Amino acid sequence: MSPTEALTLAVLQGLTEFLPVSSSGHLAIASALFRSIGAVESGPDGLFFAVMLHVGTLAAILVYYRRDARADARQLISGGPGRSKVVRNGFLAVVATLPAVVVGLTLKDSVDEAFQSVLVPGYSFLITAALLLATSRIGEGTKGPSQTTWRDALLVGLAQAVAITPGISRSGSTIAAGLALGFSRSWAVGFSLLMAVPAILGAAVLEVRDLDGRSLTPVAIALTAASTALSGLVGYGAIVWLVRIVRSGRLWYFSVYLVLLSAAVLGTSSLGVWSGSGTESGGTTVGQGRRSETLDGPPGVELDRSGEIGPGRGDLDHGDAAGPRSTGPPPGTLGGSPRPIVR
Repeated sequence: MSPTEALTLAVLQGLTEFLPVSSSGHLAIASALFRSIGAVESGPDGLFFAVMLHVGTLAAILVYYRRDARADARQLISGGPGRSKVVRNGFLAVVATLPAVVVGLTLKDSVDEAFQSVLVPGYSFLITAALLLATSRIGEGTKGPSQTTWRDALLVGLAQAVAITPGISRSGSTIAAGLALGFSRSWAVGFSLLMAVPAILGAAVLEVRDLDGRSLTPVAIALTAASTALSGLVGYGAIVWLVRIVRSGRLWYFSVYLVLLSAAVLGTSSLGVWSGSGTESGGTTVGQGRRSETLDGPPGVELDRSGEIGPGRGDLDHGDAAGPRSTGPPPGTLGGSPRPIVR
């Protein structure tokens, strides 16, 4: 993977992981675009790169809520009066995560098929746009953490499970569900970000399982570190922006962007622009391999440890759909692109 590709994907991951525009849809489109111009595609080292991008976005959440995190940790350790609140919020986050786990495991093959075409995120962007537009018309509720029930958490979790489809935003779906259930705007955003922690960790763990311990060159390590930091910095800025947008009730801003993006993807697809990327506009992929569960959507294909096209795991996986290559990546570069999460 070239430095340009790595840093571009890091910026996309940081921005779209939290903004209600679907990280999986954007990374899928970006990966298809890089393939169409002949960029080096997924190899085993790409898994490590994917994990580190997840680490960057997870760090962004922890830094943004660092004061709350420190206070909660003290309450848990000391057993203070706020301990029950911390435990309760953790329980709600776990309940909200369960639907996505179930859907990811039971509908794995169906989602895999849906991810093989750029048309899927193209049309799904329109669904997210409509959802955000409708959400902008919902008045602010009054529910906070103490008024949120496990049923509320489960319903928001079901919205997150729907976002396993590339192009449907995880943050957009969960914030919309929270507002529809009467959450205050600040709590709708806060709970969505709280849910992101186990989701991102889960995606990273799935990718770590496929790491085979191969060593990276100093150049690749430096590029990965820079991309991780960039993903975290951009992610932090995206969180700040998201909170301001939601509090102002202007989520419809993103609807305009998504409609324009959908028009661009579907229009170029009808012209055959994506045919060179290995992903056919009709929804089939040459050299198709297996996918893996993701945060915001499913993956693509990747090189397995034997060097041939094989199954992949994780949120940032979008491997080489054109089939195995005869040679590996250039010395000093990463082995491939991260696989698209939301995640």
